[in-house]
Amino acid sequence: MVNTVDKLFDQTLPQLDPASSQAVADWPDVPFDDDLESRPPDDIEEDGVSPYRDTEIAERSFDVIGGGQPGVSPVSEEDRTLIEGGIRARGFEALAFYKSRRFQSKKPFPGKWGIFYLRQGLSQIAWEIATAYPGYKDPRKLAHEFLFAHEHLHFRADLQTLMFEAVTKKHLYLPLRNAFKGRQSHFIEEALANRQVYEWSKKASVGLREYATDFMLLQPNAYARFDEPVQDLSGEWAANVLDLQPPGCLPRYDLASWINTTPKDLLRKSLCPQYVVYPRKLSNWISPAWVPPPVNKIVDGDNLKKLLASKYQSITSKWESTKLKLIENRTLRGLNFKKWPKEGNGAYSVRIDDNFRAHLRHEGHGAWIAYVVGPHKKMGHG
Repeated sequence: MVNTVDKLFDQTLPQLDPASSQAVADWPDVPFDDDLESRPPDDIEEDGVSPYRDTEIAERSFDVIGGGQPGVSPVSEEDRTLIEGGIRARGFEALAFYKSRRFQSKKPFPGKWGIFYLRQGLSQIAWEIATAYPGYKDPRKLAHEFLFAHEHLHFRADLQTLMFEAVTKKHLYLPLRNAFKGRQSHFIEEALANRQVYEWSKKASVGLREYATDFMLLQPNAYARFDEPVQDLSGEWAANVLDLQPPGCLPRYDLASWINTTPKDLLRKSLCPQYVVYPRKLSNWISPAWVPPPVNKIVDGDNLKKLLASKYQSITSKWESTKLKLIENRTLRGLNFKKWPKEGNGAYSVRIDDNFRAHLRHEGHGAWIAYVVGPHKKMGHG
């Protein structure tokens, strides 16, 4: 059955100047992402896909724990490693993605459009929430809402762009996506999508705001900009969409509020189809672009020792605790352990507490040297 959104796309797209879809952006200074293409390979639709339904997800995506009570279990160690690397390299799109109605006939899953969740992504998020907050009644539902909040912003932005296109009579969505091909993580729309997750987390349940913040700070480039002023983010998005300006451009403050003016009757959940993908192999979807190196041993460098002795004695015990956590499980959300390319190959950053971070360098074979410690801002983390 064709819904209101389907009709809107069908009415608007044929009116656009075909030549405008070939507009080219000259962005020589915008870096490309160092991971593989974010879209899955063409043959991926051999994997199973079905409409999202709460009951079906409970039966097919999650395990049952002792006593016959519905519960959640973590994904395999291999899949968890892929997920952790994917989050740091590709953000939310390692777990779920939005496919525009414009691409309905194209792969993956020709004939379908909307939000697609990877089964393992739903499972892993549900397990993390259940583990961190064991009192929550339905972590599966929270996992879905968590991913939905991000992807639904992409749906909303798609509709807003369509409205701009209806007025200008030219393609805006296609040229912009072509310009961001290979550097999607720099698109400010990802920051807006993460901001929507942050706003959802504040209302959802106590504690989820911290979980969501830790999760999003692990993500690359624009994804981690979610806490910047919303007018700046929205204005940059408008300049990207309407003027084909590059990331970091001057915001179009005159249009900054438009992304929040999409008619509410078009934003009903039922108007954006949702599916769950059941991959035969998660590696088909998440390329191992970044796998966290093992952490077997951490040695404090001379500079870090001096800083702890002279300026930051109060965090010495916390730093020792952080090192132990890294060795035990380097992917813990609260550690915010991630690459720090500003200081060269092999450099990483880890959070000690809400005020301090440390930087480490991988020496190989799980051996690390910690070379500097200090407050977040002084260490270059905003």
